[in-house]
Amino acid sequence: MRKRRRSLVLSSGPYRLPAELWEPVGGPAGGPEVVFVLCHGSTQKGMRHELIRYLASSLSSRWPVLAFDLPGLGRAPRLIVRGLDDYLYHEHPVAAAELAMELTGLPSVLVGHSMGGRVVLQAASRGQEEGLVVGVATLAGLYELPADPAEMEVLLADFASYVRVGFELPMDHLAREVAEARPTHRAVERLRIPLLAVEAGRETYGFIRESRYEIFRMARCPKTLILLGGADHKFKGHHRLLPDLIARWAELRLRGREGN
Repeated sequence: MRKRRRSLVLSSGPYRLPAELWEPVGGPAGGPEVVFVLCHGSTQKGMRHELIRYLASSLSSRWPVLAFDLPGLGRAPRLIVRGLDDYLYHEHPVAAAELAMELTGLPSVLVGHSMGGRVVLQAASRGQEEGLVVGVATLAGLYELPADPAEMEVLLADFASYVRVGFELPMDHLAREVAEARPTHRAVERLRIPLLAVEAGRETYGFIRESRYEIFRMARCPKTLILLGGADHKFKGHHRLLPDLIARWAELRLRGREGN
């Protein structure tokens, strides 16, 4: 099916973020009536990352798709971290879902890769209350941040090495706040909408391997876990499989959701 893509600006808090809306020409081609909102991971390419572009192009054959750049990444403005929520990023997918609803009249399914997976879980736990978000999918993104402040500070230093960011509070203070918050645990405990977690068998990040199954077990929502044994964290060589998995899950879990 033919599709069209248009550039937008997403207003989220103090930021104006580059965004794109991909749509099937002639309207959605069947399936649950939703819009997919894509959230990239820790990449300077932002929404132009190869995986995000492939998902947007593939899923938009049937559904509207909204992608956007997180602050400090892609073509977005510099990120300013004044507190915990600025670092956690969760307000931006909620703002994207609000824009998607405004443009299409449809609720959102949030899809996040890597860091974007953690971010959309937090966003989904908030957006579900108003019916704004009806499903969430993580791609190598089901994990908890380190509970050890020293380990968390190392991650923050790494984050600051490639993200355009300014910290207005001491990094060790922020590391303690993040470590104590356990943001993914809290988000998953609140989650009531369907969850899809696609994990990589060749995952390189230890903190993801060590926490993903515990996070999945504690979820009390309708949930699906798929482990791609040969895939690495970036799903190289598996891009073509992911849109099909997401589409099949959406058909199974989201069709007829109005009557649930």
